[in-house]
Amino acid sequence: MKKLKGACLWRDPRPLDLHYGGQLPEVEISYETWGTLSSDRSNAVLICPAFSAHSHACSSERDPSPGWWEEMIGSGKAFDTDRFFVICASLLGGCYGTTGPRSVDPRSGRRYGPRFPVVTVRDIVDVHMRLVDYLGVEKLYAVAGGSLGGMESMELAVRYPESVERAFSISATARTRPYTATIRHIGRRAIIEDPAFEAGEYGDRQPVAGLRLARELGTIYYRSRREFNQRFSCHPIDEAAIRIEAINFDFESYLRHQGRKAPKIFDANTYLRLSMAMDLHDMARGFESLEEALCRTQARFFVAGSPDDLLIPIDEQIEIHETLCRIGKQSLWGEMSSLYGHDAFLKEFDWMTPKIRAFLDE
Repeated sequence: MKKLKGACLWRDPRPLDLHYGGQLPEVEISYETWGTLSSDRSNAVLICPAFSAHSHACSSERDPSPGWWEEMIGSGKAFDTDRFFVICASLLGGCYGTTGPRSVDPRSGRRYGPRFPVVTVRDIVDVHMRLVDYLGVEKLYAVAGGSLGGMESMELAVRYPESVERAFSISATARTRPYTATIRHIGRRAIIEDPAFEAGEYGDRQPVAGLRLARELGTIYYRSRREFNQRFSCHPIDEAAIRIEAINFDFESYLRHQGRKAPKIFDANTYLRLSMAMDLHDMARGFESLEEALCRTQARFFVAGSPDDLLIPIDEQIEIHETLCRIGKQSLWGEMSSLYGHDAFLKEFDWMTPKIRAFLDE
């Protein structure tokens, strides 16, 4: 379990029933806040983390290190902390303080490890809302996120329609298609097939090679074809020293660098569960159709995507926007061409900032 310097920890003693079965006897939630909650508690904004993110979205006095959405949160920024009370909580099933595989099961006194149950995006947002209630917020002014965070923001608007006024979702989907799921499946297999992976009772050994390979694979789809072709050379680094087992191209060096980060970011069982949570995502589950699910919502929406996204193609964001419009909901659309592809929400701050400001000012 990775401890975040600036995070607060709240323990909710109530059991949590999970949507694919199983129950957690209690939940601990690691979170951070910025800004001040107004006297009428009407200015709260919930930021939803993506797959490898956590509660440290922005720097603070408690932790001055830059957060993963540092350029978006703060005084005068898109999520203006002079105006809004901004909340971000680490993910259920993750390894950054909120209950996950490396947490201790109070029933056994041992880590959950591979015995940690399957979680879904719905379970993740249910935990978010427990925290929101604990903080005394009855209605969120806005929820926002990209990729997995975008799935969370849309799911929050469906599951808690009276609690969400605005929802911003970028690089997300209403339901995961087989194309995207196959990519994540290969990443999970890389971990499971690593000889160091223990699927035993607690599984404390980390499959470093498998985690690295899974992250390298993911990186190819997080970024765009254009970026790889523009950024890297098609020629070997050293024409005179080509070896099959060595790094011969600069893109290989880049991928190896990204892979080395993985064991520092992920616990293996966290990777497996959050990856599966995204594959299981379907906002229409339990409804007759996506239209029926979205008809429940009372929020205004801003849906955005990039035509360079290789992981969750832009037609899946367009589907969300067009469905909302077809059933009479208010939805803005934003298309952002970006070298960064799926990762555009982590890079294209000049594009997002004015649009989000306008959306929050409506």
